Amino acid sequence: MMCKFNMIRNILFDMGGVIFLQNTEKAFRRFASQGIDTDIYMGAHGQKGIFLELEEGKISKEEFCKGMGEIAGHEVSMQKAAWCWEGFFDGAPVERLHTLLELKGQYHLGLLSNTNPFMMELTDSARLSNDCRPISDYFHSLFLSYEMKAYKPEERFFRMALERDGLLAEETLFIDDAVKNIEGARRLGIHGLHVPTNADWRPQLFEIIPPLRSGL
Repeated sequence: MMCKFNMIRNILFDMGGVIFLQNTEKAFRRFASQGIDTDIYMGAHGQKGIFLELEEGKISKEEFCKGMGEIAGHEVSMQKAAWCWEGFFDGAPVERLHTLLELKGQYHLGLLSNTNPFMMELTDSARLSNDCRPISDYFHSLFLSYEMKAYKPEERFFRMALERDGLLAEETLFIDDAVKNIEGARRLGIHGLHVPTNADWRPQLFEIIPPLRSGL
């Protein structure tokens, strides 16, 4: 297996818990404060109902706010919904972002994430980090669930990403903090690297790919 990693030309990254630090408890508290039972809609088994539909691109932000209001029993503004979603965000370590820029010079980098327009309005803006650069600056391609109408760990999501950029599975490495997503990628022959949520993935990555020419 290790020799195969010498063939890696493309690296795909998850976003929450990998690129930015994820604070699930804070987000759940914010949604709960608006009358949402997070155990039902955002529990251990993943998103459900309008939360999943938003990230699958089946409903718009406006439809989500309307649906959230119906569940909560009161009107939910776009700003309040964004505030709830942004509870997941706990900052993006600048040193990891700088590493992405170095990797981008030597590999084809893609962001492959189950996400939604509320989160992307935050992360694909100057609010991402002290560098004041949007997340799209660090990648060649963004594969976003709500835009691609697909959801990890569906094999279809990974297949669409490979086909869109003309990538070969055996030349591609996927980094995620969820084992089920890594397994989904591996079923297509994509190499997988599982990292703990919010952990610095760089040491693990540089154990399996050649050192960057900068010496990192």
